[in-house]
Amino acid sequence: MGQLQDQPDREIDGADKPTETLLKSAIRQLKNQQQNLQSVIEKLQQDIEQIKTEQQAQRQQVNNWPTNSQQQVQPQIPVASVTPPLGNELIKGVGLVLLYSLLMSLQNVVTRVILKEQSIFGMFKLGGFISPSPGNSLLILFIRVALAAPIMAFGVAPLVYPNTWRDIKQLLKPKERPRLWFAIISGVCLFLSQFFIYIALGNIPTGVATTIFFIYPLVTILLEWLLFEKQPTSTLILAMVTICIGGYLTIPNLSAGANNNIGLGAATAIASGVTFALYLIFTKLSKLKGAPVSVISFSTILVLSWLGLLVVGYDIDGGMWPKLVGAGVVLALTTLFGYLFNNMGIFLLGPTLASVIGASGPAFTVILALLLIQESLQINQWIGVGLVTLWVLGISLENRKRQA
Repeated sequence: MGQLQDQPDREIDGADKPTETLLKSAIRQLKNQQQNLQSVIEKLQQDIEQIKTEQQAQRQQVNNWPTNSQQQVQPQIPVASVTPPLGNELIKGVGLVLLYSLLMSLQNVVTRVILKEQSIFGMFKLGGFISPSPGNSLLILFIRVALAAPIMAFGVAPLVYPNTWRDIKQLLKPKERPRLWFAIISGVCLFLSQFFIYIALGNIPTGVATTIFFIYPLVTILLEWLLFEKQPTSTLILAMVTICIGGYLTIPNLSAGANNNIGLGAATAIASGVTFALYLIFTKLSKLKGAPVSVISFSTILVLSWLGLLVVGYDIDGGMWPKLVGAGVVLALTTLFGYLFNNMGIFLLGPTLASVIGASGPAFTVILALLLIQESLQINQWIGVGLVTLWVLGISLENRKRQA
């Protein structure tokens, strides 16, 4: 009986081993499936997180899109390209700035004709409508600005810069008063510069007066050095010295032309260049765009020339008024179109490249005076004009390189 009882127990023990093996195998399979399932779950979680991130990015992008009303309200203000102009833009820009220089040169020639009778194209005599004097210079300036200022203020300036009057109104705020005074002082300096150059044009040849006037880059460099501690490079110092030599070479022989007040003409041309440099400095201090500064400057010139006429007076023959007013219209038109062409050229080329091309002013004036009024220069004066033109061009290139 004991043997019979032990046998079933052994059979049971033998039967437990395969069962245990199967159970262990099943457990291992379950663990493997659990790991696989866990990896699948982790992969799904990663996919869900990625989808959520993409959705958030899309919602953020949609929120940043402007609405149609926003697109209509926000003005699109054109700005000058910082990249070098190419193709048609370059050609148009150069042409516009050259037209500006040509009109400014023509303005000087017309002023010379107003003050001194000239031979036009060597064919007929014209000019000498009024004699050169401080009062008559103020009269020319007043007529020119009285015709140009309203068109500048309400036509050309807002066209060039739509926020012209908004910027001017902001200057009336107490905290902006210093900028307003800087703008007014710049207008006073421009008034003095124009007044002096008209006196110079009545006493010395057009090309000589313009070339001496172009000492203003030299004075501007010196003033920036003194006021803003902007030390000039060796190239600019060499340019300054050469411009002084060139300006001196253009001055006619004083002993040969004492009766023509050559000394007065040269001195007032220098004064015109100095005060124009001051105009540029105070314009920079005002931190205004060109259009608002021009409106303030023209208004200042108009008021000061009118007050000057009340104090000094003028002398003109009654029959010369139509001719003088006609010449004033030409001066006003050259002023307005010159300003417009220059700003359009700056928009296409950028200010630095436009200033390089604008350095052709002295050469343009000499050539135009030679062609229109047969105004010739001596060899030393041609050399002086060449030196000033080249080194004004050199200063513009140097400034462009420093800004780049």
